[in-house]
Amino acid sequence: MSTTKELELIHGRDDVIIHGSTWAAIWHMSWPLVLNMATISVAYFADTWVAGQLGSDVQAAIGMGGQIWFFMIILVIALSAGTTALVSRFWGARDLEATIEAARQSLAFGFFFGLATAALGLICAPSLLKILGASARVQALGWDYLKLDLLSQFPYTLLWISNSIFRAKGNARVPMVIMALITFLVIVLDLVLCLGPPHLGISGIGLSWLIAGTIGVILSLSILRGSEIGSCLDIKLLLSRGLSGQWFVRLMKIGIPACVSDLSWVGGNFVFLLIFAHTQDPTSCQASWAIGLRCEEMIAAMPIYALSMAVAAIVGQNLGARQPQRAELAGWQVGGIGAALNTVAGLVMVLCAAPIAGLMSSDPQVIRYTVQFLQVVGLCEPFVAIWLILFGAMQGAGYTRWPMWATVACLAGFRIPIAWYLTITLGMGPVGAWLSLAICSVAIGLLAIWRFRTGVWKLHKV
Repeated sequence: MSTTKELELIHGRDDVIIHGSTWAAIWHMSWPLVLNMATISVAYFADTWVAGQLGSDVQAAIGMGGQIWFFMIILVIALSAGTTALVSRFWGARDLEATIEAARQSLAFGFFFGLATAALGLICAPSLLKILGASARVQALGWDYLKLDLLSQFPYTLLWISNSIFRAKGNARVPMVIMALITFLVIVLDLVLCLGPPHLGISGIGLSWLIAGTIGVILSLSILRGSEIGSCLDIKLLLSRGLSGQWFVRLMKIGIPACVSDLSWVGGNFVFLLIFAHTQDPTSCQASWAIGLRCEEMIAAMPIYALSMAVAAIVGQNLGARQPQRAELAGWQVGGIGAALNTVAGLVMVLCAAPIAGLMSSDPQVIRYTVQFLQVVGLCEPFVAIWLILFGAMQGAGYTRWPMWATVACLAGFRIPIAWYLTITLGMGPVGAWLSLAICSVAIGLLAIWRFRTGVWKLHKV
């Protein structure tokens, strides 16, 4: 194990996370991650806008394809959650050797996960599009998009893990720069490949993400190799030691519950698409759902995801440094910031719903449904912020099992039946689904506040 003195020289300015003002620690981690997510939002906007130029069928296909892509990368999210919790805990405890080994094993497993999810996605995507109730036209467009976009599972898996490593040890600037580059490439390639001379249509969007992700992961791994934990990329050392089943269990013990939480969200979204298939205008519902989700991500969710990732690293490092009260204080502070930000974001969604929807589509029915989505979901955004941030703080502590059960209960156990009852049984149309989202977001936000206050997550061992 490296000595404390040696690691003090390595940590440098990142010590702000475990020493001094917690506000300084929050600022140090948050602003690069907020900019990081803002750039991703711009890339999503470019996808949605370009899809809008190509028609409502294309927007519906992008929405379905995006859910399938995310579904396929679920296990990578589990690996990423375990990586963040372990690397941040070891880094905060000044254990360089364990930090490097955790990073090495995470990247190695990420390599195989990326290959497996890309292959599995390509095999299952056509059937999933059909099962989700897509029209023949949307199925064809969805496959044109996914047959390229799913190949990007491999580079984005490794990118996700490498960025988690950077964040866990307090460096949020490298992921910010890399995602800014990826966003720039996606926007340029979307415009050139989809609307420019090649006229690749929806296939151009998938190809844009594939090219940008490949360039991004090459840059990320190059920077990681040159860092103080660069030996985590030593292939010879990995081959000599091999993959560790013990490390895999440690990573997945933390990550699987986080994975199940996300799976309940994605699985619920799949069921929403099936519910929309029973409405009078399924394609308009699916298109407005795709637009609404992307708009919510751009306006409200992305900054909160950034704060959630920031607080996870802060909590993990402070627990590693045996400062649980500082970890808890940071959680409440970040939660307050997020609630305030999302109050403003929610007001923007409510008050500007019509112009936002009009910018994203020219179909009157799609615009009407999208306006309803923004106005209903916008009201619950403060609770969404509290839910994501406090669960993110508990994830940074490696405490993921209880948040998993709470998420599954709310998003699968309550949200889906409510959505079906309001949308189909009462005949409210898609606004019934939007109401179910709002109701369950408020419920899970209140549960997050209660559980975080108990402090049981501070005693969790990784």
